[in-house]
Amino acid sequence: MKTVARVLLIAGAMLGLGLAQAQAQAGSTRIEIGYIPILASTPLFVMAAEGWAKDEGLDLNLTKFEAGTAAIQALAAGKIDAIYAGIGPVLVARGAGVGVSVVANSAVEELALVTRGELAGFARKQASRDAIIAFADAKGRKVRIATQPPGSVPDTVLRHWLTKVAAIPADKVELVSMGIEKTQQALLANAIDAAMIREPSITILRDHDPDAAVLALGGEMFPDQPGTVVAFRDAFIKANRDAVARLVRLQVKAVALIQADSQRAAKDAYEFIGKGLLELSTLERAMVSPSSKFVADPHAIVEATRKMQAFQGELGIAGSAVPAEQGFDFSFYDGAR
Repeated sequence: MKTVARVLLIAGAMLGLGLAQAQAQAGSTRIEIGYIPILASTPLFVMAAEGWAKDEGLDLNLTKFEAGTAAIQALAAGKIDAIYAGIGPVLVARGAGVGVSVVANSAVEELALVTRGELAGFARKQASRDAIIAFADAKGRKVRIATQPPGSVPDTVLRHWLTKVAAIPADKVELVSMGIEKTQQALLANAIDAAMIREPSITILRDHDPDAAVLALGGEMFPDQPGTVVAFRDAFIKANRDAVARLVRLQVKAVALIQADSQRAAKDAYEFIGKGLLELSTLERAMVSPSSKFVADPHAIVEATRKMQAFQGELGIAGSAVPAEQGFDFSFYDGAR
């Protein structure tokens, strides 16, 4: 009888465990998240790879996009619930009436304008502005710079540097819009002269070509440059506030892990943006480069966001004049501290 009782006790415990697991699964919230395959999206990769999201009852389904503009279009159409992408497209969409809000930050000053080949040679002898002008004059053509589509952070930051900081004449440069992967390929193939890229592309390029040169870092082109943010559809926020709060808490936790253990974070990111394409050591070095600055606090980018939005207004791509702070919902981050 004792044996039978013990079997029943174990069976009951296992049944209870099974019911608990089933309840946890039934209570999980599915979140469709779009991301750009760059190192600035690492907090998302960390919470997925470490199993934190699953432990918090979040079922994350990740979709890769080549540019923030494409991601925001998918979000506006209701195909995804959230994005890890540049703040530029979010502000443009918000200004156009799309219900989307930034709930956390991910990285700042993540961009760099880089070059290789002949232009790099010019840049080693003089200031970047002078190098671009001298190269254009020597070649009798415009310097071709690859960036992402108008409205994106890379395009906005580049235009800000060209016009407001370096004051390079418009007839000296030609901007070419293309996706992230195509930009890297074009630069490696010498099909363009320079490009706006982020990590890990910067480290990959410098490994491939030690003579490659950085013409300008993100902070030089646009001081305190807001970069990748975490944004949700307002409709999803309204229906799933607790799930959004849990993800923001994980965002804060993931940024802390990246700052404390960059190698562990690189290993997590490797599963999403590097496996089979590059060495883990490349991501480890990219994680500590000058262009890898992880910050979860959305308050930290408000003023720079105002300035970026104002500049986009000058370019005619900002939509209606919505104050930058209206694009943020700080309640989740403030509640996570």
